[in-house]
Amino acid sequence: MHGNIPDAVDHALRSPRSLAPLVLVMGFLGATARYALEMLLPAQCGFPVATLAVNIFGCFTLEIINQFVARRTSLPAPLVKSMGIGLIGAFTTIAALSTENLALLQQGRFGMFALYLGITVFATFGAAYAGKRLADAMGPRYSAHHRAAAAATDSPQNEGGAQ
Repeated sequence: MHGNIPDAVDHALRSPRSLAPLVLVMGFLGATARYALEMLLPAQCGFPVATLAVNIFGCFTLEIINQFVARRTSLPAPLVKSMGIGLIGAFTTIAALSTENLALLQQGRFGMFALYLGITVFATFGAAYAGKRLADAMGPRYSAHHRAAAAATDSPQNEGGAQ
């Protein structure tokens, strides 16, 4: 047993082959959460509130995943990676940001375009920074010994044998 995870499940989650199905499941969850937020936060006066909210929250959450979950928990690396790629990747969107900004430009709403782009750039950076600071405050990083042991467990050489 690894924590509360049975050995067979822990070994399967540590396998690089497990990444694709995990990304699929996490992507489904992220896309569903984004869709729900789009329904809850409709555009206000032509301002894409939901896209701004998901991108800010996504940047904050991705840093929590990268700085805290990946470095300070014993969750298997493929599971953590799928959280960033699938869950947050499907939740956030640069495509919607780009198309919404293009629409604002095409409508001649230059002030709204500048406001949206400016808020997005600075707020998402600020959210990522806040997420990193929060993760740093949540506890010490693994020791070098602990990281080396976790890396050895995650290595492809151990995939078929040692558990």
